[in-house]
Amino acid sequence: MINIDDFKQEVECIYKDEKYSVRDNGAVFRHPRDGRRPRKYDNFWTFGKPNDKHGYMEIASVRVHIIVATAFHGPKLTKEYVVDHIDTNRRNNRPDNLRWVTRLENALENPITRKRIIMRCGSIEAFLANPALLRENDVTPDFSWMRTVTDAEAQVSKERLLAWAESDKQASGGTLGEWLYGRQPISQNNGQLSSVDEIDKLQSDSLNDWGQIPPFGKEHPIEPEQRKRNIMLSLTSRAAQEIYFYDDKPNEYPCTPQEYSGDPLTAYAANLTENAVYWRNNNGDREYVVDKYGFSEDRNSLYVMTKSAYVWRSQDDGDSMPVPVANLNRDEFSEDELNYQLGEVIYEDNLFVHKRVETGFMPKEYLEEIFDECVGKKNKKIDKN
Repeated sequence: MINIDDFKQEVECIYKDEKYSVRDNGAVFRHPRDGRRPRKYDNFWTFGKPNDKHGYMEIASVRVHIIVATAFHGPKLTKEYVVDHIDTNRRNNRPDNLRWVTRLENALENPITRKRIIMRCGSIEAFLANPALLRENDVTPDFSWMRTVTDAEAQVSKERLLAWAESDKQASGGTLGEWLYGRQPISQNNGQLSSVDEIDKLQSDSLNDWGQIPPFGKEHPIEPEQRKRNIMLSLTSRAAQEIYFYDDKPNEYPCTPQEYSGDPLTAYAANLTENAVYWRNNNGDREYVVDKYGFSEDRNSLYVMTKSAYVWRSQDDGDSMPVPVANLNRDEFSEDELNYQLGEVIYEDNLFVHKRVETGFMPKEYLEEIFDECVGKKNKKIDKN
């Protein structure tokens, strides 16, 4: 999971008459307007909310990548300029992944975008002769693989994409996200491994056999029903979790039913009592407890809003350590110190698979909006009576 507080540089900028602080990990902080009450999206750091229509991250309907580009690269020179995501991941808003270019430069000078255009239009010449062959949103129609990334992930995924763009390989056999983040080696034409593959080999001990797929290629395409999800088994029996980042480790999910009859997710929901431990990390020093939960309309997903059962406290050596709130008096911590997360549980292949609806830690009000969208306003909480 990317830590929103993991950054090296922080700058300020003005964009559309709003003042922002911006970090080099792509996070933004909107300041309140002078003399006015803070608004809903003021006073907290966020990577933004993904917009499913165009794939970009937004804060209060403003695209985050434009804010970050303005802060680190200055305002655009003319109205013809747009922000290019160099690795084509619209949710990777790290400054070194962004640049101001014209729309034509965006299509022709980014090798990854250029290859996608050739694949869809046949050639660059065909595209230039009739740009209507390719609408802007057709360049990357699948946003499912896109997400905020750590610096290490950004470097590896970009190198993978550039290697693909320079090869004669076509996209087949697995999703782009599985290939980028699943750490399957990229075979070069001469049979040698790339520098990315060497990184993969060093990191292979942190993986299991879940989520591994063949490299892109025409020779042996894999049918969808043959693929395994990019997941790992959790520390709790019958539980699994999606793999998001290179350093993901198996966690505990104590509410996972071990014996049940009837609908599995209904059995899971019966264990989600208020303040029950939903998630415990690999080291056992951090827990998140149940705040509320609800089903999707088709009842194929169970959404769980959780809050941290710990707060961070500075130690004598200057480090910060998580301290369980159960070990503190009520006047020794504030509810404002608690972080919130939103998770999703599905049942697949006899496993309760745990997913993250949002990566990182977000304000409760922000996640409640997403929660309501997921479960429907008429079904915000399950009544077990």
